[in-house]
Parts: sequence; C-alpha cells; structure tokens
Amino acid sequence: MSNGLLDQASAARLNGDDQAAIGMCRQLLAADPNDVDAMSLLGVSLAETGQLEEARQLIAAALTASPDNWRFLLNKSILDECGGDLSQARLTAEQAAVLAPEKFEVWGRIGDLSGKQGDFSGAADALSKAFSINPDHPALALRLAGACYETGDYERANEALDSFEKFAPGHPHGLRLRTHIARQTSNWDGLIESASAWLEASPDEDAARVALAFAYAQPGFYARAVEAYKPLADASPPNAEHLSTLGRYLLSARDLDTAEEYFRHALAVEPNHSEAKAGLGRIMTFLGRFEEAATLSRQALEADPQNVEAYGQLALAAGGRLTDKETEQLKTLGRDESLQPEQRALCWFAAGDALHRHKIRNGAFDAWAEASRLKLMVAETDADARYDAAMHEKAVDRLVRVFDYDPPRTDADRAKRPTPIFIVGMPRSGTTLLESALAAHKDVACAGELPVMPFAHREFGAWAEESGWNGGEIPQGIIDAIRDKYFDQYREYGISNASFVTDKQPNNFLSVGLIRHVFPEARIIHIRRNPMETGFSIFRRNFARPWQFANSLVDIGHYYGQHSRITAHWSNTLGPNMAFIQYEDLVVNFENELRRLIAFCGLEWDANCLEYYKEERAVITFSAAQVRKPPSAEHLNSTDPYLEFLKPLESSLQQAGVDLKTGALTSDAEN
Repeated sequence: MSNGLLDQASAARLNGDDQAAIGMCRQLLAADPNDVDAMSLLGVSLAETGQLEEARQLIAAALTASPDNWRFLLNKSILDECGGDLSQARLTAEQAAVLAPEKFEVWGRIGDLSGKQGDFSGAADALSKAFSINPDHPALALRLAGACYETGDYERANEALDSFEKFAPGHPHGLRLRTHIARQTSNWDGLIESASAWLEASPDEDAARVALAFAYAQPGFYARAVEAYKPLADASPPNAEHLSTLGRYLLSARDLDTAEEYFRHALAVEPNHSEAKAGLGRIMTFLGRFEEAATLSRQALEADPQNVEAYGQLALAAGGRLTDKETEQLKTLGRDESLQPEQRALCWFAAGDALHRHKIRNGAFDAWAEASRLKLMVAETDADARYDAAMHEKAVDRLVRVFDYDPPRTDADRAKRPTPIFIVGMPRSGTTLLESALAAHKDVACAGELPVMPFAHREFGAWAEESGWNGGEIPQGIIDAIRDKYFDQYREYGISNASFVTDKQPNNFLSVGLIRHVFPEARIIHIRRNPMETGFSIFRRNFARPWQFANSLVDIGHYYGQHSRITAHWSNTLGPNMAFIQYEDLVVNFENELRRLIAFCGLEWDANCLEYYKEERAVITFSAAQVRKPPSAEHLNSTDPYLEFLKPLESSLQQAGVDLKTGALTSDAEN
C-alpha cells in the first residue's frame, strides 16, 4: 500500500497538484515516520509551495539517512532553487549526475538550471545527454531545441523540434520556436509557413500575428502583411503602436491614403507618437511636400530623439540641410553601440549627407564609409546581406549561356492586359527620371519598382536547376504562371489599367532574357550612367539587404562590371527589341531622346512627358526629390571632389573591363 500511495503522491506532484502530494506524504509518514522516500517527496512538495523551513528539515533528514540517493539530491536541488540559490542548485544536481549518470532526469535538471543561469551552451550539452537517454520525451526535445536556439545552433534546434513534433504535431510552443529560427536564418518561406501554422494553432496570440505579418513583408508580400496585421490595428481599445505599424505596412503596399489614415489615428490615440509622425513624414516626402516632411520628422525626433529612421527621413526631406546640432546628434547615435549596427549605419548615412551639403568632403566620406563598415559587419553573420562575387559571376555566365536567342515579339495579349515597359539598369542610373517622363504620357501608368519579377527570376532559376532546363523553349505552364503572378500585382498595388505600365525595378537587367520569353509584347529600355557617378551614388545610400554589393566600393565596381557584361549580351542578342539610352545624353538632349523612346514603345508623342515634374504622384525611391525638378546636368560630375577617395571603385571598374566614362564593356573585355 505504501509504495502505491507514494507513487500516487509522486504523480500528483508531477501533475502540479502539490497539495494532494503533501496530503498523501503526511499520511505515509504518519504510518511510518522513518519513510525517507515520503520525507524527501514531502520536502520538495513543500518547497514548491513556499514552505521552505519545513522542507529544509525534511530533505536534510532524508539525505542524512541516504546521502547517495540521486533522487533525494535532485529534490534538494529544487529546494536550493526555490531558496534563490541557482549556483548551489546546479552543484547539487551535478552531484546527482555523478551518482546516476544514466538517469535522464539529472541531466534534464542540469540543463534547465544552466539555461536559467544564462549558460545556454551548458544547457544544450546537458539536455542533449538527457535526450540521448530518453529520446521519447517530448518536453526534453522542446527544451533542447530552445537551448540550441539560444546558442545559435539552428540546425540542431530544428532537429530537436522534428523529434518534438513527432509527439506533438502542431503544438504552439514548437511552432513559435520554428518561427524564431526561420526569422534568425532569414528563411522567409519557412517563416511564412511556421508563422501561419502558429497563428492557426493560437489565433488569439498577438505574437503569432506579428510574426506572420513580418514574414509576408520580407519577400515583398505587403498586401498580405497588411491583411495579417490589420486585426491588431483595428482592435479595441486602439493601440498607437499597432496603428503605426500597420501604417508602415500600408506604405510598403503603396496604399498611401490608408496609411495616412492609420498614422493620424495613431496620433489621435497618442499625440506625440514618434513612429506615426515619422510615417506621415515619409508620405509627405513621397508626395513631394518636403517642408511638411521635414517638420514632421523633426516632431518625431522631439518625441523620441533616438528615432534613427526619423533622422534618415529628415535628411532625405531636407536634402541634407541639417543643423549642426542635428548632425552632431547623428554622430553620437552612430557611435552608440547599444543600437543595432543597421540603425547606427543609417545615422552615418544621414550625417554624411549633411556634411556633404556643407562641403565638408573628408567628414562626409568618412561618415559614409563608417555606415558601410557597419552594414558589412551585419553581412558577416547574415548570408543574405553578403555579396559573393564568384557566385554572381557564375549566375551571369549561366544567363549568357541559356538565353542565347531572342524569341519573336508579339502584341497578341494586348487586348487582355496592359503592355509592360521594363526600365532596366543599375540602381542610381536614372531609372526614376526616365520612368517619371514616360509615365506622364496619358496612356502610361507608373508602377515604380515592382517586386514580382526578381522573385520570379529566382523561382525560375530553382525550377531550371531541378528540371535540368538548360536553354531553349520554356514550357507554357511556367510562362503562364509567371505572367499571372506578375499581372496580379497590378491589382494588389492599385495600378491603373492603362495601355502601358512601367516597371523600373533596376535588378530586372538580369531578367531580360526571361522577360523576352514570358512577355514577348513588352518594351525593354536599358539606361546606363557614368559608372563612377553611379557607384558613388550607390555607396552614399542606405540600400536594403538584397542589394548586397552596395556597401563596398570594390564590390560595386565588380557588380557594375557584371551589369555591363550581361547588358552587352542582351544588346547583341535582342538587337532592336531593346532600346538603349545613356543617362548623360538624356539630361542634355532630353526632348529628342525622349521622343525616340516614346516611339520605341509604340506611343504617339505626348508633350506632358517634358513636364513630368509637374505630375502630382507619389515617388517611392531615393530620387523622390530629384524628379520634382526638370532634368539637369548639374550633378553629372558629382564625383570630382571625391576622386581621391574613390580609387578602389575606379580600380575595380577597370579590372572588370568597364569604360569609365559610359559604363559600357570595353572591346577588350568583350573579347
């Protein structure tokens, strides 16, 4: 009877019913005051309910009677922890492990205590031993996964989660951890999958909804991010942080009107909400209302002097015209190691622009260089932010090999869908200027930098590798799928149903071959700018992580060289089916060059194109300010004061075989 009752008491404690365990243990001790098993179990149950003094007496008595009992030592370890002494608790558990190294409970206890002490490496090692002894214990597997996550061993964490999910598929704890791992490893597809499952398993858990919205935003599915996050922003009572966050997602989805509504709602809830003011400032910048944008950015900084994004927004809106105090504050924030490297980098980019505006050349370049150093520091631990020159060369080699002919051009689909006009080239090469001029035409809608084609390019590459496709005809099913996804984004972004729609995603220069197969009716215009000017402009801008080459002058030169190589191939392959314009010729001889390109697109001349800067529309790029003015040759030689600093860029371009004036591939390099 005694053993059976002791087992019941032990089970009750493990199930969290300490009071029942205490009652049964007292019953056992009333029958036999020397029952050390009941004594120790009663002691640990009392400890867990806060009755430490009696617990100490009972556990000490049990250990005096049986000092080598590993289970009694584990109970003392729990008593030590309840008393607030984690170090002693761990030492006691380690004594138990010496006596019973084959017991998974002792290693599990050591692992848990190590984690509570912040020793996650020790926790992972101990929990791994426990799990090797008892691989059919789901809680151990989950705890091991958590410890491995904390040490950055994400592969081992996922393996432990695989074991956990055999016993508890769809459990919210496992899905939450999967989501965190996917985010840390920039596995956006995995993040969407795990966050979706987590939200389905825990529909009322805000963290799951936040994670899913973030997951959708990373690959550019902003409308889905808005849909996922909207219930949080629309909840009652209203929360300014949620309202402002949804506003940012709406901005990315290009729904400026609704974004403004949510930012203003956030300010109605919390009048000095810094993020909401900064968000409104961004909208005003995109709309060309720069004075309002600068005022709002400064108000955001008054509310939160460490809002580094508001500083970046202010520098853009004010054209770098910051006060000395603001510039010094940017430098101070840039040196603040408590901020994330990317936040500090943003400060230095803005400080560089301010110093450049004041013609402090050395200080400006040093600031931009420090910003790039910080961005490169991020790339050391984030493969998605790291430029691999050899891999990029191989990718260009393959494009040259597999897209070696031009499929016939046709306008057969014009009756059903608009004709895309792809404006391709390096970033900062004049794509925004050219798009603004073309989109002022009455028959052309402006779409900006659409996200689908770069993703389609990557998905097509994965399909080609898996299927063994090595050039030639592309299956119609693949073509139809890309076309449908591409045109679906017109609806998602609210792009008007004009006869022609521009897409100025610069990275599409890599996809010209695929574009010609999938969109034979499309118009493709390649714009190129002096490579030193282009490279310098890239180096000064805070590009997102996918633009991996942007933080090193050497990498910029190499990337430009690959751009020159592939565009030379497209020019040779497509001939008259791809138009070309040199940026310098466009700004100097604007009307004649624009007339030529309008005719290439198959459009009648529209004089509105010459006054594109009078159009009232949002411009969501770094060039938001420049395209509010007529074309000008003013900045054609912006590198002159910085040439000494730009030697690495110059050398890299020369090594890549790039003509330093035009950006064309030199004849020697082509051969």
